[in-house]
Amino acid sequence: MKTKLLLIALVSIFSFASCTQEFICQCEISYEGAQPGLPEPAIKEFFIKDKKDEAAKKCEENSSTQVGEDITMNQACRLF
Repeated sequence: MKTKLLLIALVSIFSFASCTQEFICQCEISYEGAQPGLPEPAIKEFFIKDKKDEAAKKCEENSSTQVGEDITMNQACRLF
């Protein structure tokens, strides 16, 4: 009986531990506009430790577009 309980406990621990992982969120930042000398596109990365669906949601929430004085900055984020 103790062996079965120990086995169930070990399986449960590994099951819960595998749900939460560390993912990489990669954001590409690009600029558009008529102004000369705009920065080249850049990629920034950061880690998110969560379940895959939640990590993807948190990552994609960082995507944005900002417009100001004839320059548009786009930040597109996706999970790896």
